[in-house]
Amino acid sequence: MFVPRNRAHFFTSALLIFLCGIVLLIIGCRAAPPLPNPPATPSTQSSRTTTLTLWHSLTDERRATLQAMARDFHETYPDLTINTVYVGNHDDLTKQMTAAIALGTTPDLVLADRRQIAEFARQGGLQPLEPFIGDAELGLSNDDKSDFLRGMLSAGKFPTLGKRIYGFPFDQEAFVLFYNDDLLKSVNANRAPSTWEQFIEFASAATKDATYGWAMRADADTFEAMLTSRGSALLTDAETRALFNERAGLASLKLIADLNEGGIAELAASDDKARREFAAGKAAFYMGWMSELDTLQALQKETKTTFEIGVAPLPQLDPQDPWLLVRGELFGISKNPGGRVEPDRARNAWFFVRWMTAPTQSARWVRAADAIPLRSSALAFIAPELPSNARFRQIATAFNGVLPSLAPQPAPLYIDTVEDAVADLWLQATQPKADLRAILDGMALRVNQILTVRP
Repeated sequence: MFVPRNRAHFFTSALLIFLCGIVLLIIGCRAAPPLPNPPATPSTQSSRTTTLTLWHSLTDERRATLQAMARDFHETYPDLTINTVYVGNHDDLTKQMTAAIALGTTPDLVLADRRQIAEFARQGGLQPLEPFIGDAELGLSNDDKSDFLRGMLSAGKFPTLGKRIYGFPFDQEAFVLFYNDDLLKSVNANRAPSTWEQFIEFASAATKDATYGWAMRADADTFEAMLTSRGSALLTDAETRALFNERAGLASLKLIADLNEGGIAELAASDDKARREFAAGKAAFYMGWMSELDTLQALQKETKTTFEIGVAPLPQLDPQDPWLLVRGELFGISKNPGGRVEPDRARNAWFFVRWMTAPTQSARWVRAADAIPLRSSALAFIAPELPSNARFRQIATAFNGVLPSLAPQPAPLYIDTVEDAVADLWLQATQPKADLRAILDGMALRVNQILTVRP
C-alpha cells in the first residue's frame, strides 16, 4: 500500500486510490448528474460580454490548471469570461479580500480555505449559497447532492454564522498516516494499521536499536485528526464549546502519553524535526496532511534514504464507520462585487462553480492536484481500470470496503488561538506522571473562554 515513485505525480495520494476503490466497489460507476444550462448572458457580438473576476492564492501546477480550466470554460460558454487573479499567498489573500470588502471592490468569486471563507462572510463580503443551491434551473438536484462524498458539502456550512452555507468545496485534502513500508515489513507488519490497537502493536514492534515507532509533533491538527478518527471532534457541532475533554480526547491523550513514556514515540522539537526523523528512517510512523508527501520525499533525498513511504488513512476506533479530517479551498461568491448589485452576475458566478465541480472537471483537478474527488461519479473519469486493478482492491479492503465520512476543520472566531492552546496538550501530556484528566479539563475551560470572547 505504498506510492511508487514513478507514479508520484498522478497518484501520490494513496487516499485517492483508497476512495476510488471503495466507491467503485460499493456503488459502481453511476452516471454523472447532468450540468444545467447556463443562465442567459449578452451575446458575444455585443460589447457586454460578462467577465467575472476570481481571486485565489494557488501556486505552481494548481495555478496553471485553474487558468487552463477557466479558458476552457470560456471556450465552452463564449459569453462568459473568467479572469483568474493570483493575489499572493494565504495571508495576502486575506488582507486583499478584507480591504476589498471594506472598500466595496471585491471580485465576483474568491477561492479560499474554510477559515478564510468564514472570516469574509463575517465581514459581510459573501453571499449565502442556499438560493443558488436550491435554484430551480441551476441548483443541485437530490442526485447531485448524493453524488458528493459524505460530509463534503458540509465544508461550506458554518454553524456560528447562522448555519448558513458560504462556501462550495473544490480542492480538498485529508490528514493521513505516513509509514515506513520497509520498516514495517521487517517486523512482519505487512500493512498499515487499521485500528489504534494495531497502531500501538506495530509501533512497538518497530521500536528497537536505532528506530522507534512514531515521530510526534505538538500540533492541534494531529490531535484533531485523532479525535476525528474516533468519531469525535475538537469542538461541538455548534462550534461553541470544547468537545475534546470527553472519552475520545482522553483515549487519544493517553495513547500519546503511554507511547512517549514507553519510548515508542518521541515528541519532536518542531514539525520539521518530526518530518526529518521519519524521512531519515528513524521512525515507523508520521501523521500529517497529504500535501506533506512531497516534503517527506525531498527530505529522503537529503538524508539519502530509499525506503518506500506508505500512505493510509489514520487508524480508526471503528473501521466499519471510518472518519477522515479534511481541509482545502472552497469557492465563495461576493455579495456586491466591485460595489455592484447585479443578480445575473452572481448566477453566472454560481454556474462557473457548478461547472468547475462537475464530475469531469473534478476528475481533471484531482489528476493535477492529487486532491480528494468531490463526487463519486468523478471516479469513472479518473481511472476506468479500477475494477481490474489488484492494488486498488487491496487498498480498498483497508476498511473492508466502507466509504469514509469527511469532517472539515472547525472555523469559529479565534480558532487560531484555540489551536495554539490545544497544541500545548502534547507538551503537558508527555511530562512525567501527567494527570491527563485534569489537563484536558483545564484546557477545555481555557478554550471555552476563548470561544466566548466577542470582537
